[in-house]
Amino acid sequence: MYGLLDERVADVRAQLDDVLKSSADSAGEVYARDVAAQRLAQQVRRLTGAEEGLVFGRIDGADGTVLHIGRLGLHLDDRDLPLLLDWRAEAARPFYAATAVHPMGLRRRRHLRVEERAVCAVSDELLDGSVPAAGDIVGDGPLTEALEARRTGRMRAAVATLQAEQDEIVRSPHRGVTVVQGGPGTGKTVVALHRAAYVLYAFPRAAERGVLVLGPNARFLDYVSRVLPSLGENDVSLATCGELAEVVTAAVEPSDVARLKGSSAMAEALEGLVRSRQVPADARFAVRVGQEWVILTSAEVAVAREAAVASALAHNRARQVFKEHLIDMVTSTLERGTAEALAHIDAEIAATTGLDLDTAAAADLRALGFDGAAAADPAEMFDAQALRANLMDDAHAERAVESLWPRLTPETVVTALLGDARTLATHLPSLTDDERGRLLRSAGAPWTDADVALLDEAASLVAGPPERTFGHVVVDEAQELTAMQWRMVLRRCPARSMTLVGDFAQAGPATAASDWSQALGPHLGTRFTLHTLTVSYRTTQEILATTRDLLARIAPGQTPSRSIRHGEPPRRLTARPHALAATVASELQAQAAAHPGDLLAVICADARLDDMASTGITRWARLVPASEARGLEFDGCVVVGPQEITEARPSGERDLYVALTRATKRLCLITFHST
Repeated sequence: MYGLLDERVADVRAQLDDVLKSSADSAGEVYARDVAAQRLAQQVRRLTGAEEGLVFGRIDGADGTVLHIGRLGLHLDDRDLPLLLDWRAEAARPFYAATAVHPMGLRRRRHLRVEERAVCAVSDELLDGSVPAAGDIVGDGPLTEALEARRTGRMRAAVATLQAEQDEIVRSPHRGVTVVQGGPGTGKTVVALHRAAYVLYAFPRAAERGVLVLGPNARFLDYVSRVLPSLGENDVSLATCGELAEVVTAAVEPSDVARLKGSSAMAEALEGLVRSRQVPADARFAVRVGQEWVILTSAEVAVAREAAVASALAHNRARQVFKEHLIDMVTSTLERGTAEALAHIDAEIAATTGLDLDTAAAADLRALGFDGAAAADPAEMFDAQALRANLMDDAHAERAVESLWPRLTPETVVTALLGDARTLATHLPSLTDDERGRLLRSAGAPWTDADVALLDEAASLVAGPPERTFGHVVVDEAQELTAMQWRMVLRRCPARSMTLVGDFAQAGPATAASDWSQALGPHLGTRFTLHTLTVSYRTTQEILATTRDLLARIAPGQTPSRSIRHGEPPRRLTARPHALAATVASELQAQAAAHPGDLLAVICADARLDDMASTGITRWARLVPASEARGLEFDGCVVVGPQEITEARPSGERDLYVALTRATKRLCLITFHST
């Protein structure tokens, strides 16, 4: 039936094919490194990524105007109206915001589900109060269909089902910092990703530098990786903090140490340590030029240091300024010395012979036919530029500079701070001996996740700002960022254009703040707008009810989200330790048999992960450590050892809250038998 509807899907796909072929052909005609080719290649990726579900909506105005809504815009030269209207265009806003109370000039909103070139499902909403006509197809909305659909292990784009409160945030004209908070399943991440796509569309200056999406871990980034390409946007970088700083980590820091390393005091300590490597007090500079030693006084060295510091350059670049000043001083000293030596020789010859060598040389030049006035002063024959160039390349001079102002790497800086108790005491005097002891790092130890921000801070001190900056940054699970990680983010977003999403009830152990003012105040002040999502679309009322008491303990001031969905009551099982694997396997088998195709997960304390993996349960479900469950969703979840999860880390109760709210349909809790 739907294939007969005049939704112009075939026309839209044909036009997309034409544009895609034209772009691909043009890209093949220019060199791969040419800027035009890069832009065409980006266009090809954008068009290709948006092919799936290209058309998903239609709005019919009360005046008879019809607009089709899609993942990108397509136009025909002979049409006043677009063949397909980009969902981000202002004209598409009524598709998301119109209601029966405020229809915004619409008679009908139509939702389409299109596969390939065929219309597979249609659902109409009549907004003007009229009764359904012959062409109207009123049925279940796409939101209900999307919520009931099986999970796939990847987040889907919600461009066809954004709700009004979500769309308002996505389209916000605010160019500064937008904070979105909300409980589990309220769509925070969906809003953030669609906001990124909107920024690329609406703000050309931000789009020039692209968008960064910063996530808590690789598991989460893989989960959301297909959303933006499906919206036709590829100029987006997805990264964890480690990937952003290009640091490979091999260990996870204990939460108490992670919190210490995340403190802003570490930035002051690193800066102080680098500053201490910039010329010892009362240092002199000595360099050998030929057979002669030139020694600069400590006062002269201090002048060179002040000039380098005043340049406000990073350590290694300022070192070059310091070196150039020293070499200039050495060159000037030698030049003065040469002039003085020649003048002394002339004076001795004049006193001994009565001859003025300059006058005699000028007379000889005139006798040979040269203008005597053009004779150079012997002092001017000193080639200062050549000497300066030689000294800049001289290995001995370089070693002398290195002894006063050594080149540094981020690794040497962080190692110097964390590898020595006396250095820690010097640069972190506010910490206790016990705290400094926990920060000590043994030689050759692998870098940890908490070291990443320290290495990035050190990199900015020794090498300068990062090469890549972004026009807009999206931070998911923003409540997780430490003060040092915020400094990482801000270095990469000079325009301070950001969308931050999170929930303090789901905060991890390194989080020191309890609200956004505390978290952002030291870095952004009060210059942010706050939006709160209140409706949980993923989590059922029954599951949320299970977490109500827990939420009251971990976030007493937070209003619980309200769910629009009902589901099965959570099940509770008890297992003896020796029978745990069998109990989990039995539950998974039962769920898989009753609901084939559903995506299942087992969430447990991190320390139990290996034991669970060895049982073979991964044939039915994904195995997720509680510390990495944030942001994920599954049709059914089995949470193993709730008490064990709460006791595993200081944030254990919040970890459990996260684990309990990952399921969209079914939740089972397995506790351990007391004997």
